[in-house]
Amino acid sequence: MIKGLLDVYSWRARAFPVYLTIAPLALALVAVLPHGLSFSVGGGAAIVFVPLAYLLGQLGGDCGKRLEKRLWQKWGGPPTTRFLRHANDEFNTITRERIHERLRGLGLHIPSKKEEKDDPARADQYYQACTEELIRRTRDRKKFPLVFENLTDYGFRRNLLALKVFGLPITVIALLVCLWRIWETWSVQEPPVVSIVATLLILGLLLIWIFWVTEETVRIAANRYARSLLEATLSMEWSKSWLLFTI
Repeated sequence: MIKGLLDVYSWRARAFPVYLTIAPLALALVAVLPHGLSFSVGGGAAIVFVPLAYLLGQLGGDCGKRLEKRLWQKWGGPPTTRFLRHANDEFNTITRERIHERLRGLGLHIPSKKEEKDDPARADQYYQACTEELIRRTRDRKKFPLVFENLTDYGFRRNLLALKVFGLPITVIALLVCLWRIWETWSVQEPPVVSIVATLLILGLLLIWIFWVTEETVRIAANRYARSLLEATLSMEWSKSWLLFTI
């Protein structure tokens, strides 16, 4: 049931960022009511876990997709489209030519340098079509594990950045609540250990939100995924040549 409702990508790239966003609230609740999380409450939470995870996965994915469009506009287009352009200097020229050749072998049109220069928008449409075809051909996780791993990593970072506008203030508020709880219940003989631990965990999350959840980390993951997707064409080509050779 869990596998059917929430696959690996949905959990890691969609639901998990939302759980990280609301995790400080749970930690703050533990700090304020350390004895209030009884077994019955935990059991009830387990019952609603699957549908809640599915709902949160949809929320995280929607937020990430809206952010993605803005990021692509800021970066000058989707990473795969940029890398396929003849004028692009982010990708190795020789490797790009090999990828272009392989894409032509799949029946896809690759604009010439002149076509790209004369009509960049039209050229980008062809490159986008190439990307869509590669996505369809690399959906098998067993055959293309690196593509899937990089896609999941990119989706996680993108969705987490989209939720930063919620996660950062929630984490700050939760931290203040925990600090207040420590101040209110402080005792040298019996220090509020639960509240202290919760505060440290929330502080760690706050540092992650501030210094790691950034546009640059998302761009690194996006470029890595784009490279693995495009370079998958070389693996397809190698497999075919190797088969012919062995025969």
